[in-house]
Amino acid sequence: MTQPRASFPVLKGHAGLFSSFTFGRIGRWLEPVRDDVIAVGVIAGARPVGLAVGTFSPGRTQAELLSIAVAPPVRRQGLGRRLLKAWQTEALERGAAECRASYNESMTGRTALEAVLARGGWTRPRASGVVVIGRVGKMVDEVGGWPSVAGRLAMPRSCSFEPLELSAADIEAVERYLSDPEAADMLGPFRQAEPLALDFSIAIRRHGQLVGWLLATETRHPLIEASSDVPAIRYLEAYLDPAYRQSGIMVGAYYHCYSRQMARFGRDSIAIYYTSHDSRPRMVALTLRRFAPVAERVETILCAGSRLSVFCP
Repeated sequence: MTQPRASFPVLKGHAGLFSSFTFGRIGRWLEPVRDDVIAVGVIAGARPVGLAVGTFSPGRTQAELLSIAVAPPVRRQGLGRRLLKAWQTEALERGAAECRASYNESMTGRTALEAVLARGGWTRPRASGVVVIGRVGKMVDEVGGWPSVAGRLAMPRSCSFEPLELSAADIEAVERYLSDPEAADMLGPFRQAEPLALDFSIAIRRHGQLVGWLLATETRHPLIEASSDVPAIRYLEAYLDPAYRQSGIMVGAYYHCYSRQMARFGRDSIAIYYTSHDSRPRMVALTLRRFAPVAERVETILCAGSRLSVFCP
């Protein structure tokens, strides 16, 4: 089959003409294209007909593909596969060693995405974690009702949850923690692609020393109420020094932030929380056992990947 004539430019500067081919919050990253964003468009017949967009930060090895789409009239012509190849080529040129794509199991267009990734030689999708979407008041009630929580939270002299203000020593500690293999998928407090909600992003300290963090961003989530103004906080990333992972400190950190969210936005505001199968299997089990019954929705997150060291442009 003759492939349609098309070009696949790497987008720079203001690329808002392509924003309709991705999610609204990501489309805003194209005005102008942020330094940490890899965006490749498709132009056919002198007009935009597709976009692949993701992120890659210097110092990391993995590029994250966030969305890929072509316009309905030009689908099933191989443009998606060629677009993916162009995006991977740009990721490789920027220094990425591998690519990853994560998505909800119920995502619209999942079948098409998986077909494009498979044709591009990506791994088969696997479950990488779960996301819980629920009313924050129910989450606070659930955690507060655990018999062990009161004792775990009664540690203010040794453990504190503080505003995310990092000293030079803290930054060194973050870099050290990010070298932990279990933190391979983490960006830390200063490389996040989205602006942090500082009221709900905290440094976790023990005897004054940084031992972890919990990061969050404000969002709107269509899985709950597509046309609603109900505030939502998405808890992006949580890390705790391995020495304290059985201490209950992280449970206390989430309880602290959930309580602050409830005080500011009310019981019906939304908390969106993700935990990984790979690095936190015990937390996944706890999440499914304790939070799923009070959640509005629980989603399995799927992940596929490709090593660029063996990718041939």
